[in-house]
Amino acid sequence: MKEVDVRALACPGPVLTLRGLLDAGEDKIRLLVADDLALSNVSRFAATRNCEVQSRDGDEGGYLVEISAGSGSARHHEGEEEYIVCDYSAAPGRSGPTVVQITSNRMGLGDDDLGELLLRSFLKTQAELEEKPQAIIFYNGGVKLCCEGSLLIEDLRRLEGEGIEIIACGTCLNYFDLASSLEVGRGTDMLEIASRLAEAGHIVRP
Repeated sequence: MKEVDVRALACPGPVLTLRGLLDAGEDKIRLLVADDLALSNVSRFAATRNCEVQSRDGDEGGYLVEISAGSGSARHHEGEEEYIVCDYSAAPGRSGPTVVQITSNRMGLGDDDLGELLLRSFLKTQAELEEKPQAIIFYNGGVKLCCEGSLLIEDLRRLEGEGIEIIACGTCLNYFDLASSLEVGRGTDMLEIASRLAEAGHIVRP
């Protein structure tokens, strides 16, 4: 059994360690993780690779997680990338506002036209939720939705009218040469984005 202490690794380090071990063909892995967040993220990623997971309190703090690989565990599985993120919302008892992350101009994998339609529907429904998100943060290709030419401009303006902040990554806008084309919301830096995500009680990434 391969044993690794990942307590000192910041998120998503524990998950990346597990992925590397599974990719290398390890079939019995024991990870010592630091907290509830790492335990949740490691366990959820292991499930995408058809692994069995058992956990218990560690003798020196944290949790001891035992992962048994199953059929196809050494292969990349569709959709697993979404677990290689810092899911701050996974920690039990966490309180704070809901924040939505948008990283692309479509929702899900498969047909691109359908993905664009789904994302537009998802964003429009945010204003209808009983508990609305405090903010929707756009980064990477997602910032294009806030810029001139986007079909979602009016939808996003309506969300702003409902009190939902529309925030776009300034670095991403500059990268795509779109800083002067921002039509809705405001640009910001990575410090604010990281702070908003760290303070969130629930993070939604469609």
